[in-house]
Amino acid sequence: MMRRPAARLFLASSALLALAALAPVTALAQAGQASAMQGGAAAPDAALAARIAAIRAMPPAANAAEVGAQRVELNAAWRLFGIYRDDAVPLLRRELSAELRAKRPSPQLLLDAACFLLAYGAEADRALALQAALLLPPDVALDGPQLFRLVHVAAASRDPRLLPLIDRAFLRSPVTLPLPQQGASIDENGLRVLLYGRFGAAGERHLQPFLKDEALAKPVLDVLLLVGGSDSLPAVLPLLRSADIEVLTRAATFLMRAGGPQGRQALLALPTQGLSKDALEFLDPLREQLARQPAPGGAVGQSAATDAQVRDLLDALERADEREPAVDHAAILRSSLPKQELLERLSRIRERSLGRATNDSLALVETTAALINAVRYREQ
Repeated sequence: MMRRPAARLFLASSALLALAALAPVTALAQAGQASAMQGGAAAPDAALAARIAAIRAMPPAANAAEVGAQRVELNAAWRLFGIYRDDAVPLLRRELSAELRAKRPSPQLLLDAACFLLAYGAEADRALALQAALLLPPDVALDGPQLFRLVHVAAASRDPRLLPLIDRAFLRSPVTLPLPQQGASIDENGLRVLLYGRFGAAGERHLQPFLKDEALAKPVLDVLLLVGGSDSLPAVLPLLRSADIEVLTRAATFLMRAGGPQGRQALLALPTQGLSKDALEFLDPLREQLARQPAPGGAVGQSAATDAQVRDLLDALERADEREPAVDHAAILRSSLPKQELLERLSRIRERSLGRATNDSLALVETTAALINAVRYREQ
């Protein structure tokens, strides 16, 4: 059985959501539960099979209300699967394997069987989960949080075939992830960062064309701010002339906080002819302040910490599972460690943080993004 922190979070979230489902389930689901009680813990196969059949028979939801109604039934199924977990896991594994070979696989069974196996199954079930995610049609309405849990794990493969599904379900639609244990949630921007960020440079390149879409430019810039870099400058620079002041301000923020020295220089050298009054009111004082400030990345070699101590600080960040440890960021930036070593280690820390769906991990992603941008100003 897997015992990763992400799996524990997944289990707790699913269990709490299931307990919250108070509406009545369908007659078929009720029959399955009654059968389980009559058959006892030793022989639940018929009840489990009835639940799986009910999931497979679910028609595609037409809207969010229908998705919510189906979630009630699915939560009831999860409760039964949890009670008879030792029997449910191999049965769901067989059924999911069969569904993957079906001519018209059930999206709902693909999603929930894969999610249950990720939560309770073996490490080898990740391969089945990836196959299930790849078969999910982008145009079918599914429960957003549940879909995120599956796709976030599958995205570790960096399989580009997942990207159209992510675009439709998360970039074009606002989805939030409840975190019942923390009494909090991750907003839509956080989920997009966690998904596209797992693809590394390929995810950044995939997002760049969407900057030409007025409806998507703002959310894409919000994602690129944390997982993008100077490679996105050619796609971002035209947005400094956007008529939408929110797009313009996001583009300028990206240049300063993620564009490295090239982004800073592009902002300072921007011709102002033809810019709107609102744009000039925002950009002029910003550029004046930027011109007076020294570029980040100075004072290299002036850290009070030794190189060995700085490596220990980076090790602490890389080991962090939840909250960011107390680390002197200035010591990292001022260290005499080679630029390339710092960039590689900070990129690994960010990549590892992107694999955990918590707000604390997102905070560490933001920290490492800022450090990476500052280190890019160093000459060596």
